[in-house]
Amino acid sequence: MKKGLLEYLREYRDSDFYPFHMPGHKGSAESGSLGEMYRYDITEIDGFDNLHEPKSIIQDAQIRAAKLYRSEETYFLINGSTGGLLSAVSAIAHRAGKLIIARNCHKAVYHAAFLNHMELCYVYPEIIAGYDLAGEITVSALKNTIEKILTSSDEKSIAADKMIAGVVITSPTYDGISSDVTGIAKLVHSYGIPLIVDQAHGAHFGMHPAYPPNAVTEGADLVVHSVHKTLPAPTQTALLHRNGSLTDGERLRKYLRIYQSSSPSYLLMAGIDQAIKLAEEEGTERLNQLLFFRDQFLEEMKNCRHICICPLTEPGKLVISVRGGSITGQELYQILRERYRLQMEMASGSYVVAILSMMDREEGFKRLCHALLEIDEQMEEKKAGDALSWMGLHPEVHLQLKDAYDMSYMEMEVGETEGKIAAEFVNLYPPGIPLLVPGEKISRECIKIIEFYYENGYTVYGIDQNKMKVVMPLE
Repeated sequence: MKKGLLEYLREYRDSDFYPFHMPGHKGSAESGSLGEMYRYDITEIDGFDNLHEPKSIIQDAQIRAAKLYRSEETYFLINGSTGGLLSAVSAIAHRAGKLIIARNCHKAVYHAAFLNHMELCYVYPEIIAGYDLAGEITVSALKNTIEKILTSSDEKSIAADKMIAGVVITSPTYDGISSDVTGIAKLVHSYGIPLIVDQAHGAHFGMHPAYPPNAVTEGADLVVHSVHKTLPAPTQTALLHRNGSLTDGERLRKYLRIYQSSSPSYLLMAGIDQAIKLAEEEGTERLNQLLFFRDQFLEEMKNCRHICICPLTEPGKLVISVRGGSITGQELYQILRERYRLQMEMASGSYVVAILSMMDREEGFKRLCHALLEIDEQMEEKKAGDALSWMGLHPEVHLQLKDAYDMSYMEMEVGETEGKIAAEFVNLYPPGIPLLVPGEKISRECIKIIEFYYENGYTVYGIDQNKMKVVMPLE
């Protein structure tokens, strides 16, 4: 097998070259505790290729990733899936003015639509009863959305692909719920429309039969994977895959050059390459071990009375529900962190999410199991009222995002905003899915949900000292 990027960096680190080039730390161990890391941190010097015009070792690394995911083209991303989503949406924006997106897409998709002055049309996920989870995007719901757009047009003769630039869905969701990407791809392709899949949380898909296939093999045209989320790679690393003839490779590369740094980190790129190599060589064996640990954990969790694990997620996620107990998801999150030194990925109204990867150890499962059994034993039988969930919200779109986000605004107390128009995104972080999008009308139900999260210690972006931005009334 060819040498990877890390091997080339090691050779350069151990050579007698003197670095009269960026970065300023010059690879010196005197740079503090990060000195050893700095010895691998270089710029585009001779022999190390260029991310934006790859011809040798970076090109080889991208080809290696494409082979693993069975993609026609694969690009390294060094500013995460955000850069990939911005580039993917921008690359198709010339096709038409409307973009269909799942309402539970990450805010980066909304930002891409705003930057390209696109009109958003929503398809809503199903709600999983009993768990307060957003479910899958169904083929029938998407078909209804497409047909509604076509039948509402004054120009009945315009083809779908001249009205709708593309479709964007998230699969799996932050909570580990997958959609029928194969069925969705067949549907949108029948209209001549490209499909973008934000599969940031599914970089491990297709590497083991117990996991769903990856969206590349299911027929999506553009697929984004966050390597750092579920594979052993540094934060900020991701991949973008392109397939088929409905998207333009040159346009995509143009936007990758726009949205990515002109000085990409070799540490991050080497991290991507190493993760790909490890997944190639050891992925199946490591995922087998992970599944064994997970099965043991689930067997022990059957002894809980109030806490339960959602059985509908892909195996890389644990959605730990306290819907039937006396605490909120945020309270469980804090107890696990402060009392048991277990840091969860995120908290929602009635559950917390744990991310599992091929690097997890048995110790972690045992500690989590012990903690949850102990918490469950101490939990009261009945909860005083359900935690509020934002999953069923369908705010009325009063203004398009492309218009509302640039309008003058004023700040108001959250409780006084009923009937006003949002001027800023409001979302929990994580997962970064908007509760409100600029241009949407604020309902009493929405206010209650925002106040619940804010008052119960959740991180709510778009709210500052119990105030939010609303569009100034037009005079």
